Amino acid sequence: MTRILCIEDEAALREDIVEELNDAGYETFEAANGSIGYDAILAHRPDLVLCDVNMPDMNGYELLTKLRETNEEFDDVPFVFLSALADRKDIIAGKKLGADDYLTKPVDFEMLLVTVESRLRQIVRINRHKEEQLVRLYRALSETPDASDNPASPKIIENAMTIAAVVDAEFDLSEIRAAVEAGGHTVIEMNSGKQFLDSQESLTPDLLLVSFNTADMQAPMLVRLLEDAAYPKVLLIPPSMADMDRFDALPGFDASVRWPCPAGDLQQRIAQLQATISGPEARTQQAS
Repeated sequence: MTRILCIEDEAALREDIVEELNDAGYETFEAANGSIGYDAILAHRPDLVLCDVNMPDMNGYELLTKLRETNEEFDDVPFVFLSALADRKDIIAGKKLGADDYLTKPVDFEMLLVTVESRLRQIVRINRHKEEQLVRLYRALSETPDASDNPASPKIIENAMTIAAVVDAEFDLSEIRAAVEAGGHTVIEMNSGKQFLDSQESLTPDLLLVSFNTADMQAPMLVRLLEDAAYPKVLLIPPSMADMDRFDALPGFDASVRWPCPAGDLQQRIAQLQATISGPEARTQQAS
């Protein structure tokens, strides 16, 4: 069941919002201020957060700032502000912090439910798109002919992929490049994170492979700058970081692969990822 956290210091309004969400079939949690709300996000890991702006202890802007700075794993969770002062300046300030939407008080409950549904569908679409691209990569690696096969024979390309690889000198992608390109797909390799950021719209990649260090920035910063890019992002962990277990779950990435990695191992990792990608829709299906 999809989980929604309501952070609102007005008890009566909070109860009304929670009742409306429960009636609509959502599992709800509530918090009376930003400080309690922050702890509730970490404890309940909601699929969406409704948050008042003006609250004691910690207001909505302070909460969102703290969450984005210290817990990047929640970057994809939709964050909707509730405010009686949602003028243009307030909306711009919230958007800059990463807010996804605004609802004004007094709350129109029909608009509330429509906004919640819309934001949750958006997350489902992004996750579905990522999964589709990962399936294509898996098929590209598992079904490509051996490069030693007759090179003169024509290749049949269905749903050709563009894979961007932003890597430093620790990575030799020749084996993976050969496997993928043998199936008619394209691998674009570069070593600069900035170069990729400047060219991603024209490249329109289906998947990003990025090493932890690039020529000019580290992978976590690169992924943060990509914001809402829907394609999957796979972190390549270099041999020099072989003992750093925490990189296996680095926020912002859909998978991590330790290097050196044969094409077959990457294939297996992507297959595992297919079964573990979960958005609000997947969790709802699992719960039912």
